[in-house]
Amino acid sequence: MSTNLFAVASAPDSDKSEFDEARDLELQDQQAGKTSSAVNLKKFFTKSLNRNNDSDFNEDDITEDNEQFSSNDDFDNDVFEQPIATETVIKTQPVTQVQYAQQRVMEEPVQTIPVTEDMLEILDEYDSLIKRKQFSKANETLSNIPLAALNKKQRHQKKMLDIFEAINADKAENERQFGKDESLDDSVMRTIKRLQRQSKLYILEGKKTLPKDLLVQSLYLDRKNFESKQLLDRCLDLPLGSYQVENIEKKYWNDSLIQLRSGMPSKSVDSLQMLANFDPENPMIFERMGSAFYMSGQIKKAVDAWKRALYLSPSRTDLKTFIANAEKEVTRQEALAKAYFDNKTKASEKNTVSSDTPMQVLRVVNDSNTAFSYAQEVRQQLGKNVNVVVEELDNGKWAVKVPVKKNKE
Repeated sequence: MSTNLFAVASAPDSDKSEFDEARDLELQDQQAGKTSSAVNLKKFFTKSLNRNNDSDFNEDDITEDNEQFSSNDDFDNDVFEQPIATETVIKTQPVTQVQYAQQRVMEEPVQTIPVTEDMLEILDEYDSLIKRKQFSKANETLSNIPLAALNKKQRHQKKMLDIFEAINADKAENERQFGKDESLDDSVMRTIKRLQRQSKLYILEGKKTLPKDLLVQSLYLDRKNFESKQLLDRCLDLPLGSYQVENIEKKYWNDSLIQLRSGMPSKSVDSLQMLANFDPENPMIFERMGSAFYMSGQIKKAVDAWKRALYLSPSRTDLKTFIANAEKEVTRQEALAKAYFDNKTKASEKNTVSSDTPMQVLRVVNDSNTAFSYAQEVRQQLGKNVNVVVEELDNGKWAVKVPVKKNKE
């Protein structure tokens, strides 16, 4: 008998193992002149099941089956060597609304209907409405296009817009039942609405961290805000208890300074643009943003940020100096860009040689710097009037050529 079979039996009620008990039963059968393994099984399982007081156990059923096994002298005992399979219960987690929406997006076909000119016009209008954060109108506009004509990103946005609408409906019902919270002042409510609008835009763009931080900041201002909690739960799969409400604004302000001083001005700009959602009338944000733009080489944007800071803080005369110097730098860079393209055009015209002009190859080198260095030496020797040409060959090498001198007749 195999131990695999007995491994699934009930727990023993004596010091002997199940295998030892089965072996003792078999020895007793052999002494009694019985050799059928089926009888052994009957005794073993009858004993084990009786120990467990299984009310559903019917010993007569096993006795009847064992009599059939006993009557067959050719019964193969190897069948009992196979392990008994047990059922595995798999616990499934509930599917959230955002997971369901993502699953639906993955299951639906991708753009099975060709996009027409009329649809393109509707999509242009839709994009314009999204940029202006007019989400309800954008959803109505996008509904004029068949779902099968939308690409994957647009279909995901449609799902999110539908969730926005559902949250608005639930919010209205919640206010009808429990009343509207009027304990907050108007400035705080405007800030919360601004954070929610920007978070929705980030959600439509497929971002996760930025909308979460904006909504957490809105909850820091109003712990009971229904819409912010629903957006976190139904759009970002963050139910209540899975995030900590804290002052995110302080975190971004500190990060922006660290990033700026660590030589990462572009990341500092990103942090400061998030801060602009929290407090769009704080001149310190745009003063630092101007510095970050300037250090990253975006001088025009630096001027715009500093002008906004000066508007919010007119007494800052140092900002006027920053702006004046930056505008001079913008003028200088524009002049350099113009000179660059002018020189490029002149060089192209100068190096253009008529196909009828025979050329003599003076040298072929592997890299462009060596070729132009040699061409400069040739020009110094032959004079400025000689057209020395540097040309890249099909094999990747560089050739220095001059026109073939004409023989005097």
